Amino acid sequence: MLESITSRMIKSELEDFELDKSADFSQSTGVGIKNSICASLVMGICEVLIEYNFSISNFSKNKFEEVLSLFMCYKKLSDILNEKAGKGKTKTANKMESFWSMKFVSDLLTALFRDSTQSHEESLSVLRSSNEFMRHAVSAALQKVQQLKETGHVSGPDGQNPEKVFQNLCDITRVLLWRYTSIPTSVEDLGKKEKGKSISLLCLEGLQKVLGAVSLFYQPKIQHFLRALDVTDNEGEEAEDSISHRAAFQIRQFQRSLLNLLSSQEEDFNSKEALLLVTVLSNLSKLLEPSSPQFVQMLSWTSKICKENSQEDPSFCKGLMNLLFSLHVLYKSPVTLLRDLSQDIHGHLGDIDEDVEVEKTDHFAMVNLRTAAPTVCLLVLSQAEKVLEEVDWLITKLKGQVSQEIVSEEPSSQAARPHHAIEKAIIMQLGTLLTFFHELVQTALPSGSCVDILLKDLCKMYTILTALVRYYLQVCQSAGGIPKNMEKLVKLSGSHLTPLCYSFISYIQNKKSQSLKCAGEKKGKAAAVATAMARVLRETKPIPNLIFAIEQYEKFLIHLSKKSKVNLMQHMKLSTSRDFKIKGNILDMVLRDEEADEPEEGTASEH
Repeated sequence: MLESITSRMIKSELEDFELDKSADFSQSTGVGIKNSICASLVMGICEVLIEYNFSISNFSKNKFEEVLSLFMCYKKLSDILNEKAGKGKTKTANKMESFWSMKFVSDLLTALFRDSTQSHEESLSVLRSSNEFMRHAVSAALQKVQQLKETGHVSGPDGQNPEKVFQNLCDITRVLLWRYTSIPTSVEDLGKKEKGKSISLLCLEGLQKVLGAVSLFYQPKIQHFLRALDVTDNEGEEAEDSISHRAAFQIRQFQRSLLNLLSSQEEDFNSKEALLLVTVLSNLSKLLEPSSPQFVQMLSWTSKICKENSQEDPSFCKGLMNLLFSLHVLYKSPVTLLRDLSQDIHGHLGDIDEDVEVEKTDHFAMVNLRTAAPTVCLLVLSQAEKVLEEVDWLITKLKGQVSQEIVSEEPSSQAARPHHAIEKAIIMQLGTLLTFFHELVQTALPSGSCVDILLKDLCKMYTILTALVRYYLQVCQSAGGIPKNMEKLVKLSGSHLTPLCYSFISYIQNKKSQSLKCAGEKKGKAAAVATAMARVLRETKPIPNLIFAIEQYEKFLIHLSKKSKVNLMQHMKLSTSRDFKIKGNILDMVLRDEEADEPEEGTASEH
């Protein structure tokens, strides 16, 4: 019966189903909805018949010709639905769920890309001659993997069986990996005439989705999954390799692909492919043990890529820098990395004082005029905030331990400070972060999110410095004073940060005044000024909080100075915004000028 339907479907025309290019497929009319349902049913029949004929074909050339004819029928309707959907809308055909089973998708991809049996070559050449058919097969695989990611299972036979789904997933991944690494996108694009993504790029997208699905649902089977990807695997020594070894082997393949892409001409750089490669590398790097040599190699390689390659694509830069940070925080604190990046940002964006020429550093070539702000700036501020939260947690923990020691009145509390190592680590972290903020508050950052988040992070920095001072207020009597490195930290904050914070606030306020002035000069004055005023109020909101945080820090420093008998305030300068007095002679002069102007205005009004 299915063979008879196959024959009739191949011979039929769209008009036989009362469908054609001029038919209404809109979702706002009854006729359009009816036609859309009819088209989707016909497309579903074509898919089912393709799977049936492939499964009974025994690699018959005639059967594969029928499969291709059925696909052309499917494609006609698919093209019409996509065309009718119009620009800017999700294509209707792309939203339709494929009727193919996951097992069939796996078998089809294996036959199309991996079957090198000589007796199959002639028949498979029929299917391989159609790039559109092969692209559709890969797209169907992507749809199945996406469905697995979202729901934990797939539609079709055995779609609810985790073991069989996992086996099919391994088979599909092995084919996608081979296809992408064997025929790079750059090679495929040379002879490309069809619209849409290349098959290689679709394969890479599929690999990215697969790794996401495996990490979600098959974490205990990671080793089995990685072993299944290695086509040269045998039951010998390699089978005993750790997950880190196997993941590192796959990582090296994608590292080579990314290096080839970065070494290509600027106009040939494919940012979509580069971003997908970074995502795949990021997923694979999560499988590496942080203490393993493979992890260290991955970290040094990523750092080298960021240092030696300059790309102006913000999305790629963000993905690569995120990968660097995610690896770095597992290895050691990123504060030194943050300091180096802040110097690069300062060098590219310039100083808040236009007369100051900033010496450009070149720690990371990935930081350039296009990516410095907001992309890299927002990333480093986000990482700095995470470090501050960790330091805050440590200080809170120390306070709790000290309180317990005071209550228990242990003899050890009278001896050398037992938490010296943790205190030293906290002070070193804050000291390096202070130099990081020292660079950013001198940077001519563009108005918007960068300035807003920097002000909030500075406020957090001073709040944590205050918490540390209060901790030493708690322990300085029993421990006999405060350590020298704490004195150095206070000195650094007074000389390198607080004065610059007030300069940065003045810089922001001047920029806001200029933007209000420009808005007032434009047409539609009232609306423009109102919009500018709202933006200014929103962006300057964190300033009072920052000033309050600085003053609280200085207030507790005065208390600590008295208690420790160390003058910590000698490095603090009273800020100009609070250090003011009324000059009587100037006030009298201004008032006299105003009185002199009043009679003139009165005379003018009489005329």
